[in-house]
Amino acid sequence: MRIRNVLFVSGLLLFAGVAFAGELTIGKAIGRVQPADLDRPGRVMQVPYYLDGLLFPAGHPLPDRALVFVLGRAGADGVRPVHAFSSRDVADEFMRREKAARALKNEGERFAAEANFDCTWTAEYSWFNKNVGCGGSDTLTLYYPNSYDDLDFGGWNNTISCVRAACNGYYTALYACRNFATSEGYDCDDADYWFVPSGDIITDLNAYGMNNRTSSIQFVP
Repeated sequence: MRIRNVLFVSGLLLFAGVAFAGELTIGKAIGRVQPADLDRPGRVMQVPYYLDGLLFPAGHPLPDRALVFVLGRAGADGVRPVHAFSSRDVADEFMRREKAARALKNEGERFAAEANFDCTWTAEYSWFNKNVGCGGSDTLTLYYPNSYDDLDFGGWNNTISCVRAACNGYYTALYACRNFATSEGYDCDDADYWFVPSGDIITDLNAYGMNNRTSSIQFVP
């Protein structure tokens, strides 16, 4: 009788162990596929970037959370500084200081500092194109203070590859989610967003992890 009991208990323990191991295997498999946002098409920085002040090389994986990106103007060497922030408040303070620095640099010029007279794109509207290089026939424009809370028209959602930001003193803000959402939730599982400087031109959004990912657009001071 004791032998039967021992065998019975041993069998139960073996069965439970197999089941538990199966759960672990399933859990690991789920763990591998759950953070699908790490594999989002285009969510790769092809240039070096700063994340919360720390410099990372091109191609270094972005953290598995929503980020706000502030793109700087390309310098004489053609290098464009890219800053990513975990906090919108920190990003806003960074942009405020950037704007103040430009105003100080432009002080004394015959144009007002707010006019961004160093704009590469001098139009007062932002211009968007579906093709890398900006050569496609499909174009979209946006004037301040208007905005697009969603791009679910004309096949524009998740199709923008080129942007020319209005020379109006505002950042042109591109959001991966509709309705300018900045956190994941209902109908928003990809909450990254980017600020393009006033009057700047970016012909290939692939380099900055933002190609074919824009779902809403607005101007931000």
